Amino acid sequence: MSPPLPLPDDLRRFILTSVPSVPFLEALLLFHAQPERALTVDEVARALYVPEATAAGIVQALQDVHLVAPDPADAQRLLYRPEDETLAALVDRLAAAYRADLIGITKLIHDRVQKNATRFADAFRLRKGG
Repeated sequence: MSPPLPLPDDLRRFILTSVPSVPFLEALLLFHAQPERALTVDEVARALYVPEATAAGIVQALQDVHLVAPDPADAQRLLYRPEDETLAALVDRLAAAYRADLIGITKLIHDRVQKNATRFADAFRLRKGG
């Protein structure tokens, strides 16, 4: 198996600025995989093995960034509905990249989250002589 290709800069930037967690990415890709299938928060929770409250937060975040929208036939269900074609194309490329390099993309997300947590903790660290 050949090593994965490096991520294009725009896709890397999209991941670093718009994908807050691996569960967010997994939920996005769940909707993306079957764009005409409307899902409930409970179905997302079961698919991701997370509590329903966690899934509700993720689904709300996906709505906030205009990636999913309520199903017009049933507002309790959501559909993959990216705001525009540019966003849809980025998600298409992200889905393909994730299939090709799940570990690399997961690591990129985790590394960013870890760096942010470290910066936050450092802000509260007491300094000697300071």
